[in-house]
Amino acid sequence: MRRRAFLTGVLAALYPALTTANEVAEETATKAAEFQLKDQYETQMSYQFPRAKVAVLIFGDRKGSEQIEGWVRPLWDRYQTKIDQHGIAVLSSVPAFARGVVRKIFKNKVKYSVLLDWKGDVAKAYSYQGGQANLFLINRNGEIVLKMVGAANQNELSRLFGQIDRLL
Repeated sequence: MRRRAFLTGVLAALYPALTTANEVAEETATKAAEFQLKDQYETQMSYQFPRAKVAVLIFGDRKGSEQIEGWVRPLWDRYQTKIDQHGIAVLSSVPAFARGVVRKIFKNKVKYSVLLDWKGDVAKAYSYQGGQANLFLINRNGEIVLKMVGAANQNELSRLFGQIDRLL
């Protein structure tokens, strides 16, 4: 058990961006990838840095999407338009012929804009960990200052809020 704790500590120190479910990697200082994606309404969104606002990107594939609302709702309730918050659906497993149907499902079920990453390129650029929600807090200069993976809970939301409050 001690050996595992020691190795986990060493790995966390050497590779802070690597996280497992419900672990937090603070102050990663990794440059966020710039990208362009369309949402379910075919509106193109461009993420370039620097930005006027702090950004929160929340990635999810089919399985990870079940954990997204636990992050999105508290963030919206607390910050509303003070931050840029966007969801990114990782849809690389959807065959090209089914994309229209999937887009329509998003239109019917989700009223807010969701960016659709059909090829998985953006998810790959952010080292997305499949099967779970992945949240990235990005400062105005485009540095990832926090990555959280897994379902939200009160402790992690408090840590996230603290980081956002410091950036605002």
